Amino acid sequence: MVRRLRIAMTLLASALLALPLALLSQLDHASGLAALDSRLLLGMQFGVLLMLLVYHLMRLSYGGDRQNLVQAGLCALPPLLGLSGVWPELPAQVNAALLTTALIGLFLYSLVLRSAQRERAHAHLSASRAEATSRAEQAGKAKFLARISHEIRTPMNGVLGMSELLLGTPLSAKQRDYVQTIHSSGNELLLLINEILDLSALESGEIELDDVQFDLHALIEESLDIFRARAEQLGVELIGFIQPQVPRTISGDPGRLRQTLLNLLDHAFRQTDEGEVLLVAALERDNTPPRLRIAVQDSGRPLSAVERDMLLSRQLHSRDYLDENHSEGYLGLTISRQLVDLMHGEFGIESGNQQGSTLWLSLPLDPASLNQVALDPDLQLREARVLVVDDNETCRKVLLQQCSSWGLQASSAASGTEALALLRTKANLREYFDAVLLDYDMPGMNGLQLAARIKADPYINHDLLLVMLGGQSQAPSKLVARNAGISRILAKPVAGYTLKATLAEELGRQRRGLAAPGSHRQAPALQVPADFRVLVAEDNSISTKVIQGMLGKLDLVPDLVSNGRDALRAMQNRHYDLVLMDCEMPVLDGFAATEQLRAWEAAGQRPRTPVVALTAHILGEHRQRALEAGMDGHVAKPVELSQLRELVEHWIAHKEQQGARRVPSA
Repeated sequence: MVRRLRIAMTLLASALLALPLALLSQLDHASGLAALDSRLLLGMQFGVLLMLLVYHLMRLSYGGDRQNLVQAGLCALPPLLGLSGVWPELPAQVNAALLTTALIGLFLYSLVLRSAQRERAHAHLSASRAEATSRAEQAGKAKFLARISHEIRTPMNGVLGMSELLLGTPLSAKQRDYVQTIHSSGNELLLLINEILDLSALESGEIELDDVQFDLHALIEESLDIFRARAEQLGVELIGFIQPQVPRTISGDPGRLRQTLLNLLDHAFRQTDEGEVLLVAALERDNTPPRLRIAVQDSGRPLSAVERDMLLSRQLHSRDYLDENHSEGYLGLTISRQLVDLMHGEFGIESGNQQGSTLWLSLPLDPASLNQVALDPDLQLREARVLVVDDNETCRKVLLQQCSSWGLQASSAASGTEALALLRTKANLREYFDAVLLDYDMPGMNGLQLAARIKADPYINHDLLLVMLGGQSQAPSKLVARNAGISRILAKPVAGYTLKATLAEELGRQRRGLAAPGSHRQAPALQVPADFRVLVAEDNSISTKVIQGMLGKLDLVPDLVSNGRDALRAMQNRHYDLVLMDCEMPVLDGFAATEQLRAWEAAGQRPRTPVVALTAHILGEHRQRALEAGMDGHVAKPVELSQLRELVEHWIAHKEQQGARRVPSA
């Protein structure tokens, strides 16, 4: 209706615009028109101006274009001047000519304005359609990636879970190397899957960061551990160092920080064929608030200026994965840079002139985390003397600084021959060493040969603690190590707190006369109540086997069901202290089973059964859906043993708290 009205008004205005010109041209020649009152002519022209005024006001209200307001003001100006008496007294023909010229100009401008508005409306419509198409494409792609991720993560749960269980069994050095390679490759595949999902999420702006407290030192050491097998295969020295001032517990998103560190380490190994890869975590106190700086330095091919600029300014697009010319590994670094930006941090790259690059990130820290009570070095470490023997200079420096920060008197040697000479010199001065850290892979005399020489020399071997550091595939058997006098074998890169605990434990035993060469520390056994019952609802046989095996490691024998309906019946017939519920199962899925369970509990005022979602989905919407269904937590596949242990510990503590509350009321 509005469109038809605009068309009618435009046609009428066009007809009226031609009338004044016709009247003016015939005014002196047609006697019939000679008597025409000039005021009638001016009135007709004013009428056309008013019609144009109304037309532009309608266009203004319909399209919101401010140019119509300007045009409406120009149309209203002559009538307002005439009514106010400001218009000069001119002959009627002159007034008519002026108004006719103004009318023609305003009308032509109206046509130009309408054409421009039509083009803008068409462009806006095209943009809206393109945006809607893009949103639909993004939604479809996200749904597709989520489904593919779910399908891949389910078998990955079997690969990583079984390899982790296998690593916990007695294995030969070669077998352990094979299994560690499988586990590392599985983690790299999992990293690739997460990278693809993050690419889609970052492109659509749907990344959400957690804010929880976590153990920073353990996270860094775990990231280094993933690349241990790769370092051995390439013959590259992998070194990690955390300054003592760096707080152990900080707040943030541990998953995203771990992902960023893995991308930095992966890039370093891609660039390095020989030499070393060094990860350093330090505290920057010059800033307010203080900041955490983590740098990964390699000794490989340095990045060019073009590559640095690209990594620091490149924008993410999912089509980059289809680009045959894109540099492998750079997408991971680009994702890491944007994740650091989301963490309110900084990301930078420094390249040497001939060798190596350093990729670093700097994150703000909560000042409260710096006020944590630092763990004092064990009394057994104070004033103890330790000798570090390693042919790699960076390794020696890191170990020396670590030992010195724990209160040890540390010295170093670059070879087995130099170490023997230093041991004999100190023995002559009656300044015996308490411990020797031996690198296995050294030229001339390896660590095992050096240990045998030390043991065979009674002049320097005064209850000397020998700890060997090396790759897992290089580790000798326990029997060979004991025969050489080696008490402990630690795999590189050695976690700082692991090395500290090992030295404290072994030196303490020796000083108390309780030395037990070859003994290994084990995690304290989990104290599981005899009546703690667990139900596992999982339809995938491999995932069921993995979860069952991990729970067996924790001295738990779960009940097993394969669909939501059987899980609901089991929970209604028996109370469970923990239910691990797969979300996608036949007959009745985990969400529906949990919703029906909560309704059944509410109807009978029954105690709440802890239900934790066990799913291959990792997106935030699935976690939210689990909470809305009444679940008490969310565990993403593939499940790790440490993660499952923490979950069981939490619900054991919850059960004990509930029991303690009921005792006083009784």
